[in-house]
Amino acid sequence: MLSTARVEIPAPIAARLEATAALSDNVNDYARDDLIGFKRPIAAAFALVAPLAIAFVYRGLGAMPTLEVAGLLAGMLLGGLLFVGKVEWPNIVASFQEHAMAKRRAVADLRCGFGESCFLNNMRAPRFFEYDQGVIVLADAGDFKTLFFDIHAHEDDPRWALYTSGALERRVWRWLRLPVSREVVKFATEGTKLSQDGPALGIESIDVYEAINVALGEPLDGAIIHRPFGELADSVQRLL
Repeated sequence: MLSTARVEIPAPIAARLEATAALSDNVNDYARDDLIGFKRPIAAAFALVAPLAIAFVYRGLGAMPTLEVAGLLAGMLLGGLLFVGKVEWPNIVASFQEHAMAKRRAVADLRCGFGESCFLNNMRAPRFFEYDQGVIVLADAGDFKTLFFDIHAHEDDPRWALYTSGALERRVWRWLRLPVSREVVKFATEGTKLSQDGPALGIESIDVYEAINVALGEPLDGAIIHRPFGELADSVQRLL
């Protein structure tokens, strides 16, 4: 059976959300911070090498060679800016858009001020359906309902490490989810491992993956589907 309760967002997670919420709202400010803040290796290397080169030239050769080297470095800087404008700018904009979306989610989660603590006692073994970027998980939530997880193969998702280690097969699941973004920020399992019917089934193509999502009603990660677990698992298996 699945149960949920409102809890206060833990301090470390709240601090991470506050840092994300403080990101710049302007793409130009973001680009300036990205470059002047030397977050890119090439910018950091230039910031380190340029002053050292000027200092060594001035100490060893005098003022005129120093001006020549400074002019050369200025030309390299201008070329770098042109490179950023033509090549890297689209990447910076794409990165900014991701950060802007993360900021909006963080602000919304902080305004809610609470998290959603979830507890599931698996009376039946969950079913796993692997695809290239992760795994779809179906678990019996009781009362003719099914819990749906779409876990991406990413180290930031605590569920992925548990799945690859086999710990997601344990009877008891506990997790904490943020209220707006629905991000799972904590996940733990305990108890004995449940007997599996067999190895995880594979989703062979993106078309099959999309067909499964449509058949399930295109649920979001962590959604509750109001259909019995056994019926839903069989429906997915027939689509493979």
